Amino acid sequence: MNRPAWLLKSELAFLVLLCSALLLLAPGNVCNRSIRRTKQAVLTHDLQVMRMAIDAYTFDEEDTPKSLQDLVAKRYLSEIPANPFTGKKDWVPTFKNVVVGPGKTSFGVDYVYSGTAMTDCEGWPRHSKPLPKLRTWP
Repeated sequence: MNRPAWLLKSELAFLVLLCSALLLLAPGNVCNRSIRRTKQAVLTHDLQVMRMAIDAYTFDEEDTPKSLQDLVAKRYLSEIPANPFTGKKDWVPTFKNVVVGPGKTSFGVDYVYSGTAMTDCEGWPRHSKPLPKLRTWP
């Protein structure tokens, strides 16, 4: 069957247009899922960096930070990052007594969670899926 060349090009253009419309209009489309996963990766990274800064502060200063702002003041963080889902600095620190040396304890920030109540891409609540502690104190 002989078809004109322009007809083949128009059929191809129509198929490309149809496929892109299906991808964009599909519920939970690929673009939104990708953006959510990227935000989740940024959130996980920010939490890990803040938790490492809390551990480093506690180890170096032999005291726990009293707030997340203490980490910035002592230059363990350049700034407190904004939550990628809310755009706010709505982190939830947990406070408790921490062993900072032989026979010495300090009350202060021990851990930090996201203040976002939504779930991540895997269905976990963003604020309750803790990362493993990086350092344990004797």
